[in-house]
Amino acid sequence: MPIPFYFAAEENEALPQENRRYAQLGFGFHEDGNLRLLERSIPGAPAVINDRFLPAKAPESSVLDTLAEACANGCFLDFERPVSEVSAAIAVGLQRRLRAKMTVPRALRSLCPEADVQIPGLLCNNWERFVRDVHAEYGDCWVLEIIPWRRRMPFKVTGSLTGRLRTALCDYRVEKGSATFYDTEASVKEKLAIAERYGCQAGITLLREYAQISQFEHITKSAQFI
Repeated sequence: MPIPFYFAAEENEALPQENRRYAQLGFGFHEDGNLRLLERSIPGAPAVINDRFLPAKAPESSVLDTLAEACANGCFLDFERPVSEVSAAIAVGLQRRLRAKMTVPRALRSLCPEADVQIPGLLCNNWERFVRDVHAEYGDCWVLEIIPWRRRMPFKVTGSLTGRLRTALCDYRVEKGSATFYDTEASVKEKLAIAERYGCQAGITLLREYAQISQFEHITKSAQFI
């Protein structure tokens, strides 16, 4: 069975779709430091907790208890700021309270050794080597963050070409002196399958970003090459 693949979305974006799993955006703290929870939840969805705002000091035990209750289906700790005393207290406090799966960024993994680590799938020349290196560092305790690739660069070639880079696992389109390298739904599926062979436990992507894959793929297929 393929590993779970979560689409991070707001509650109003999470339209019912067969075989689609969601993770719910919007958890965290308000600008005044109070806990930010959601009135409506996506059934069965893990919480995505961000660090856009953090309290001035480490949250009290009761606050962490409440946050942990909201993460009964698991959570993705989407912290992007440098680690601080406050963010460390939140991460450690949640890990102690949660019975469900917890995923943290690399910077917090040493403080949360029981959590899976979230690894961004960055543009690379050899996808299998990339996931093999991740497995060598984290074993079977990691989650792949799918960030759809799309990069355009100058490319001196006559005519138009399309195809797939087998080692990088992305498609390309060459025309008018430039090359565009991009993901498709098929390339993402293949990346997840290879990542699973190297211990990946799940994938996650931002629904809004992933939606651009199918839009760009449709435009590419509709283009007329001369």
